[in-house]
Amino acid sequence: MRLALTAAAVSLALSACASAPLAFEPLDGNISGTCHTDMVKGAVGLAAAQPTLERIRVDSDSTELSTGGDVAGATEGGSTVHVQVGDNNAITAIGCSGSSMAMN
Repeated sequence: MRLALTAAAVSLALSACASAPLAFEPLDGNISGTCHTDMVKGAVGLAAAQPTLERIRVDSDSTELSTGGDVAGATEGGSTVHVQVGDNNAITAIGCSGSSMAMN
């Protein structure tokens, strides 16, 4: 009986974890709103899945994220991190306010 209750409790706990949405927290506890690409350069080449994009937004200290389009030409800073997505849904460049700071 005790083993059955323990197994049921473990099963319930695992199912609760599986249904919980992914939430990423900034390393220092807050998002400044000024985009920096130095912490997200490693994401170039990864698939542009929603959890990856959200992690890029948080780790770049940005309050907004945009995808698509060419990111060449803007500067570091601003509140938006731009993720350029190429063939096969792969991230090809990351920049702030349109800047190409991390390219593959």
